[in-house]
Amino acid sequence: MNASYKAIIQAYTQYLQTLGFAATTCYDFTRFIFYFLQYAEQKGIYEIKRITAKTVHDYFAYAEQRRSERTKQTLSTAHLNRIFLALDKFLEFLHYQGLHNAPSPLKYQIDDSRKKPIQVLTTAEVQTLYNTVPLTLFYPRMGFAIREPRQMAVKLMLDLCYGCGMRRSEALNLKLTDINFEQRTIHIKQGKNYKDRIVPMSKKVYEGIQIFAYQYRRSFPAHRSSYLYPFGSAALAEALEMLVKNCNDEKIKSKKPSLHTLRHSIATHLLQNGMNIENIALFLGHSTLESTKIYTHIVNDL
Repeated sequence: MNASYKAIIQAYTQYLQTLGFAATTCYDFTRFIFYFLQYAEQKGIYEIKRITAKTVHDYFAYAEQRRSERTKQTLSTAHLNRIFLALDKFLEFLHYQGLHNAPSPLKYQIDDSRKKPIQVLTTAEVQTLYNTVPLTLFYPRMGFAIREPRQMAVKLMLDLCYGCGMRRSEALNLKLTDINFEQRTIHIKQGKNYKDRIVPMSKKVYEGIQIFAYQYRRSFPAHRSSYLYPFGSAALAEALEMLVKNCNDEKIKSKKPSLHTLRHSIATHLLQNGMNIENIALFLGHSTLESTKIYTHIVNDL
């Protein structure tokens, strides 16, 4: 990539940081713009002033058709929306920098027909995943003392993403100092849309997180010593994949649950148990009730 594009990417990252975006969002948005400018170079566009609205729209079309190297599937709607939000903010940044000939920021919307139906697990299926934790083997030839902490890290993934309804980035960035064991609450900082929120822990989740924090956390490398979850982002998804693979339930396997499926599931179960929609919105950290109302449709369809 040419030097001017590299300098623009660096300035864009600083712009996001100045606006108070979460570290994970800064990383993702910067990465998406790197790919966009790489695409521009492939099209023979080596100067930022030569990027037009057509360049942006052509890239949108390219992204919608592109397949993930890992899954070999087209990118999910959520992933595409993140790319488009990054580009939106990038165009805003260019205007802020005085490049008024740059395309105007676009609030690009994905065609709803692309969206997949929201998948949820039943309470029994979630319990099946919890029951599968002891069957998840790490280093099978190693002793139980080595395997057990890793199994408990898998259970922690369930406690955070299902029991506390956290997004992947929120679970990954949760620090030990954000947990109030006395009040049985978790302070989620800089969630989506830069919103902080307080999440209560059920007795079962509280006990599980407390045991992990005080009994098992010390078994892991010190490079994430201030964070509760000991591994990186990929390990969260891999933990769920291992559980699904090892569980003896074809229906769960057919649903191909993701970490966000766990979040959808706890929201649906809270609604089924009588929690009002406003409190569920607070629990999930939604900016508007419209985002939470999707779960009323899910419950009605069950």
